[in-house]
Amino acid sequence: MAPEKCESELARRPRACPIPGVTLTHRIWRVAALPLAFAALGGCAGARAGGQTGEETDDGCVFATSSLSLHEPSPLGFSASQPLALAEGQQSAAFDWLQTPGFSYGPESGVGQVTARTSVAGPAKFARVDTHRSPSHCEDQVRIPVGVVLATAGGALDESFSADLIATTADEAAVTELVPSAELKGAFAFVPGTLGGRRFGRLEVNLRFRPAGSAGFLLAGIESGDAGGGSVSFQALPLACWGDIPSLSSRACGD
Repeated sequence: MAPEKCESELARRPRACPIPGVTLTHRIWRVAALPLAFAALGGCAGARAGGQTGEETDDGCVFATSSLSLHEPSPLGFSASQPLALAEGQQSAAFDWLQTPGFSYGPESGVGQVTARTSVAGPAKFARVDTHRSPSHCEDQVRIPVGVVLATAGGALDESFSADLIATTADEAAVTELVPSAELKGAFAFVPGTLGGRRFGRLEVNLRFRPAGSAGFLLAGIESGDAGGGSVSFQALPLACWGDIPSLSSRACGD
């Protein structure tokens, strides 16, 4: 599909969190022009303060977290091992690199293949919403620290990062992470001159897992303005979408 369709669809979803109540990490973004998906997913903002007594997210959700053994039933009725089983291991998918007029990047284009390998990296936790201090959209969730390796066949991406696998039900789990461009290990880069005075700031990786399969989408965060002066705007540039999971915003990139 045309990238502009994907962009306009993302822009129409100001609070379309992939999984209701999911908390994403590292998302303090001020948006101008085309909204970034991580800003559009306003109900999914990341934690500003940690601890068992009151972890607060950027969208106002306040959680109290407690330890949860992998096979112990959570108060939500499922164990951490159930959503982990959906994501753990290696999964691959074909996709098309999306092209947006005015932007050129490489080294890959056309049809690509992405592989995600997910492994548990720490003990699970249960995060309970403090209903007295949180908006109504916030939901309890199970969190499992994972390590993720994400690579594309042509070498554009060869990334490793840590994140939380988040689940509010037993049959869907989510990973969303912002990777600063300076930390990317693959060869992905914009063609010199294509950004003008703008900068490629971050890659957003969104992965979703269900019993029927996985899906995902990638966005490039393009920055403009003066970061030192506190005046920065961002543009979301869709790079790739694959799979078919209804709750995932990448459905905007379908035919």
